[in-house]
Amino acid sequence: QHPDSMKSTTGTMKVIVASALVAVGSALHLTNKTSQNLRTSSNATLVSKDDVGDEPKEVYRQVLSNFQNVQYFGEFHIGGQPIAGIFDTGSFELLVRSTRCSGCAHPTSPYDRSLSESYKENGTVAKHVFGSGPCESMKGYEDVSVGPLTSKGQAFWEIIRHQIQALDTAKFAAIVGIGPNFAYGNEDQTLLMSFGVKEFSVCLKKPSGSDGYLTWGKTVEPEHKEAKFAKARVIGKHHWVTRMHNISFNTPTGAHLENVPCMASGCAAIIDSGTSLIAAPGAALMQLSKQIQPIMEDCSNLHELPTLHFNIDGTDFALPPQAYVMRVTGAVLEADSIWDILFFKPKIRKINMCLPAFMQIDMNSQHGPVWILGMPFFRYYHTIFDRTNKVMYFALAGDDCEPLPFSNNGTHAVSKQALLAVSARAPKGPMEIEVHSLVPPTLSEQIDSADGKTIEL
Repeated sequence: QHPDSMKSTTGTMKVIVASALVAVGSALHLTNKTSQNLRTSSNATLVSKDDVGDEPKEVYRQVLSNFQNVQYFGEFHIGGQPIAGIFDTGSFELLVRSTRCSGCAHPTSPYDRSLSESYKENGTVAKHVFGSGPCESMKGYEDVSVGPLTSKGQAFWEIIRHQIQALDTAKFAAIVGIGPNFAYGNEDQTLLMSFGVKEFSVCLKKPSGSDGYLTWGKTVEPEHKEAKFAKARVIGKHHWVTRMHNISFNTPTGAHLENVPCMASGCAAIIDSGTSLIAAPGAALMQLSKQIQPIMEDCSNLHELPTLHFNIDGTDFALPPQAYVMRVTGAVLEADSIWDILFFKPKIRKINMCLPAFMQIDMNSQHGPVWILGMPFFRYYHTIFDRTNKVMYFALAGDDCEPLPFSNNGTHAVSKQALLAVSARAPKGPMEIEVHSLVPPTLSEQIDSADGKTIEL
């Protein structure tokens, strides 16, 4: 059904979209996603909880290559074999497409254990359920390296079968989890633990098609972060999650207090480098839709759209229209699933259609309704993840992703002048995304089972 206020008109479409288009690795790894063991071999081994790697002496800045502005991947080596992977702050484990998956399509070279002298078998078979679909995988141990960082005998999972459609055409063959803690019910060291990396940062450059960076190690002195960057406490047990309040557009049209999501007790915001868009509850998207004027399908009124404001753990943030509006390009006759995921479905399918870069996800946690701040957020905010102190720091992202002061006046709000300066150098149009590169979600078992229940982040 189309709410009257959201009907398309000639040349316009008033939409707040739950575009539910997530890069494969953007899985919500929640309680039921954890390894559901189907078989364990007698020679299975555990990595000692105390066996944590030494902190690296040098900082390594890794390039994240961009595919269609929805998948950012970097190279790592496993068993001496180069593999492209999505580095996902929303997950914990290392999951690799391998030759064990005889029924899989392999658009890029898979991992082949027969070519490795360092592979050690474990034999545990587990089911992993991602927001993009489920898969079954087999546990093993292998030597893994990212640039100068190395881990001997790292626990990882080889995919043996899956229902993640994007893996059949993706430019990557692995999901590299860089969440803050152990996986659910698992005491194997994560890659971050094995590398001894206690702090890292992620940033994506703004121009369409440009790359991003994952920096392993500390790059900013603590006193500078405290003085110049925004800070948010990590409140989740398993995820990079913090509190978020008061999400609204500047000078909203017809907005009332009941149309401002995450007031009072607030919401939970997961800062997730693997998610293509911004995810929000359907009810919140309906609230936001009442605050914004019609969006022209050709984006001709992009310059008239308001700024999106939100508060993260006591600090005010903002995103300009270029950050939350996308232009969907490609063939009109793409799969129905691409169009079916739109929260407010267009009556007529068109190419070069402008839509807000939102997807719908209805989940409630111990910290309130769940939001996911994905790739659009990382294009404007250089984000530092601190495992030791369980905090995140946010700086404005410069042209080459260099961290710029969040505030110059000591207030708990992004500097308006600084944001305007950054936005002035940003592309004037929306982010362009080809339809065939988008990944429609497959509702996972955990999402289905969490309906009406509270999940643990």
